[in-house]
Formats: sequence, structure tokens, C-alpha cells
Amino acid sequence: MPAGGNFTGVYFSPQYGEINLVQNGNSVVGEYKQEMRSGKIQGEVSGDLLHFEWTEKKAMVSNRAQESRGHGYFRYVVDPANNDHILKGEWGLGDSETGGGPWNGYKAKGKEPHLSSESSGGDSSSSGDTDLDSNSSGSGSGGGEESSGDDLF
Repeated sequence: MPAGGNFTGVYFSPQYGEINLVQNGNSVVGEYKQEMRSGKIQGEVSGDLLHFEWTEKKAMVSNRAQESRGHGYFRYVVDPANNDHILKGEWGLGDSETGGGPWNGYKAKGKEPHLSSESSGGDSSSSGDTDLDSNSSGSGSGGGEESSGDDLF
């Protein structure tokens, strides 16, 4: 990992809009959103390389989301010319990490990532409570994991 590097941050991707990533030890969770698509990322870090699984839901005309899944990787690089922190990677469908296309991002300076309570384990108090997210209250709901809502996107 380059000096001063960490996957935690908000990135702007020409391919997939805003990406919010949070690294805890060697684990990374994240979300991305652009126009009619939104997705989640979960993976493991080894040095400057993040290998991840992604799940994406894309809104369709019929108002039913189409879901896709796959794998990918990000290499964390620092551009020596301007000290920008960059993700350079690729995504693939199913078990493949490659073949789907490039996936790059530029880290925003001084911006903190925000994840939904579903991705962050229910610890996001700044995102506000919604009627759709029964796990955000945490007290007395007794909601099982099964109902945590694959239909939220």
C-alpha cells in the first residue's frame, strides 16, 4: 500500500458514479450509485489490492429491479504527478474478476464515506431513519436477518 493510502473514502468513478468504501483491517465494504443503478461491494485487502464481490440492482421500466452479481479488483495507486489517490480496476460477471470492463475511481480529498445501515452493520445514524429499513432502529424490533431487505434497491 502506498504511504498514506487506505481504501476508506469517497471515490468518483467515470463508469459507476460515487463509490463509498470503508476499510476495517483487511475487510472493505462499500456502496456505489449512479442514475438508475446502485450496488454493494464487499472484499478483502492484500497490500494495495482489493479483491471484491459486487451486487448491483438496476431500476427497470417495469419498476422491478434487475440484479447482477460478479467479482472485481481495485489496485490502490498514488499518482506521483499530483498526489491523487486512485483506484484502478476491472469487474467481471459471476466468478470472473475481469472481462466486464474497467472500473476506476478518484478519491475525493476531505470527504467521509457514508454507507446505508445495511452495509455498515446498522451503525449509520447520520443517514436518517426510513420506513424501508427496519434494522436501523435496532431496539425492540426483533427483525430477523432474513427480512433485512434484498428489495431495498
